Amino acid sequence: MDRHILSMDLRALTRSIDRYLGETMPPSACDATGGNAHIIMFLARNRDRDVYQHTIEQKFCISRSTASRVLALMEKKGMIVRESVDHDARLKKIVLTDQADAIVNDLKRSGADMERRLLAGLSARELETLSACIARMRANLDEARGEFHACQPGRHPAAAAPQTGRPVCEDANETNDKNDTKEESK
Repeated sequence: MDRHILSMDLRALTRSIDRYLGETMPPSACDATGGNAHIIMFLARNRDRDVYQHTIEQKFCISRSTASRVLALMEKKGMIVRESVDHDARLKKIVLTDQADAIVNDLKRSGADMERRLLAGLSARELETLSACIARMRANLDEARGEFHACQPGRHPAAAAPQTGRPVCEDANETNDKNDTKEESK
């Protein structure tokens, strides 16, 4: 008899959510495929602070070259502009354009519809329990990562995830991340 593996169910659920969002993406957001939509929503949620390319690299666990390529394409599509900042001539903050703002509104509506369908039939108590369980699982993994890195002082954190080929990202609870899922679905 196969043992039930919750992490595989969670991964499958995440993929189902991504598939549903991709299939039901509003026509106005068609240029914002894949990671572009996530970056646009991240920028929309973080309008109150300057966001730079290195912020995107850390948040989305992507290399400098990938971030540069993705942001250049988004700039070419008219979704973002890069603006100089007074305090450091080397830095350029990333700012959404009016075109991207229209996409944000459509993505929020689409996300709210997905969230409504996803949670249909769950009681308030079940939702509260689910949220608490997810928070506990994330904390368990954060603790396990900390223990692993404490036991492996010479080992670079990226070596902990060789199957991805991507750098290890910031702590999942970093700035505004607690609201990522909620905001993306609004």
